[in-house]
Amino acid sequence: MYPPNLIHNWINTRSPDYRNDCGWYNNLPQASLSAPLKGLVKADIAIIGAGFTGLAAARRLAELAPEKHIVLLDAMAVGMASAGRNSGFMIDLPHALNSHSYTTDLSHDHNIIAFNRSGINYAKNIVKQHNIACDWSESGKIHGATSANGAKSLASYGRGLAALGEPFSHLSRQQMQDTTGLNYYHSGVFTPGTVLIQPAAFVRGCAQHLPANVTLYENTPVTAYQWGRPNLLTTPHGQVSAGQVLLCNNGFAQAFGQQKGRLVHVCTYASMTAAMTTEQQQRLGGDQSWGLIPAHPAGATIRRTPDQRLLVRSVITCNPKLSYRRINMAKVKAQHQLSYKRRFSALPDLQFEHTWGGLLCLSGNEASYFGQCQEGVYAAVCQNGLGVARGTAAGKLLAEMALGHDSELLRQQVNQGGPSWLPPKPLSDWAVKATLMMYKMRAGREA
Repeated sequence: MYPPNLIHNWINTRSPDYRNDCGWYNNLPQASLSAPLKGLVKADIAIIGAGFTGLAAARRLAELAPEKHIVLLDAMAVGMASAGRNSGFMIDLPHALNSHSYTTDLSHDHNIIAFNRSGINYAKNIVKQHNIACDWSESGKIHGATSANGAKSLASYGRGLAALGEPFSHLSRQQMQDTTGLNYYHSGVFTPGTVLIQPAAFVRGCAQHLPANVTLYENTPVTAYQWGRPNLLTTPHGQVSAGQVLLCNNGFAQAFGQQKGRLVHVCTYASMTAAMTTEQQQRLGGDQSWGLIPAHPAGATIRRTPDQRLLVRSVITCNPKLSYRRINMAKVKAQHQLSYKRRFSALPDLQFEHTWGGLLCLSGNEASYFGQCQEGVYAAVCQNGLGVARGTAAGKLLAEMALGHDSELLRQQVNQGGPSWLPPKPLSDWAVKATLMMYKMRAGREA
């Protein structure tokens, strides 16, 4: 352990605090977890966070520098935190949550597409190389509108995709019903480039197949740190000394002195049913697996999974303390049940088995933070709701940056403006809550 005279310079941090309530995680076979870190460990590079970004960074570092010892730390079991709690859309296209059309300007959107697709391609190679069973499906995504107003948003989205030269197709009410089995939707837009996955299975599979020079420590939160030569990280039962540190812990990077006053922390919630019986599947009809995103960003995301479960994701809350333990989950589940009943009236006997939340880190200008924070410390955080593809791409590029590599894609990331400043608290929290309330009212039937 380090001498007592160093301890007073250490800065305490904050770690994820999730319930064991996620359907994705709990529907997997019981995992064999890596042991928590104990004692003093010396590493060339330490990575904080074993989600999409951290796992991609660890793999890329190991590929490029097989002689280096890399330590990967996660506060929980891999797959139990935010990376295993999303809806499993690996989206290639622009997906600006503060835009009704999900698009922005052409130049920015072209860069986003190239970046997202680099992450998807890297993830695909990992899945194929190690035969990771994560329900990888290159089936695209549906944007569904439940009303004429929602259809106007989809028309705007279509115009944006046409300007980008991206393929898409309009879906009629009948085509929506043929695909989903639901007569609830007015119309839709289909885009072919999205990959659907079981997110907890994906990250757990990546963790189980890390290169030999990567050591993973699960259930090992970093409770304090000291930047220097070397950088020092303390955990409940040990410490890490590393020449370089990569922060891949999204909104929790603020606890390490990064991007304070620039990040918005919200939580989205999902419920998942039991697996449908053969009779229930026949009653529903439609394709065996699909993913649907609402025309309005505050609407309900719906998935039918390959194992024949239905997922409803809706409800957004402001969570500046990065926890949802004080949220009334019974109320959240009741909202999901309303969304479910509107759509799946033919399946009143199918019940939710799991309801959970997951943190998102957003910025006011939809920008991520990527780059070198100070000597020996790097960060790729704030993926604005696109952590599956964007986080994977960012982790790969951050590893390349830390090792001195260069590419056009890397330069684009380094040169982006980063998250904008927010009003001081509590004004920023009030503004976020007011915006979420307005979005909820405008979502209407999309919720």
